[in-house]
Amino acid sequence: MPENHGVDTGAAATSLDLMAEGEAKALATRIEGHWHRLGHATVKVWAEAVDPNSRPVIWVIQSNLVSGLPPARQ
Repeated sequence: MPENHGVDTGAAATSLDLMAEGEAKALATRIEGHWHRLGHATVKVWAEAVDPNSRPVIWVIQSNLVSGLPPARQ
């Protein structure tokens, strides 16, 4: 299977796209840590349930990045 490096290919989601709550939160922490190590302490990243009542619960990663870049420093 070709690697798409996180690019939205428009392909339908598969079971490989799903993460449990703990995995989603760990990924969010890892992404936030990456930006903090680069000196962007204002970047915030978190995992959020799309619909907590659905089964399985679908988790998405949210952030305050603007067009993929850290927010402007103030």
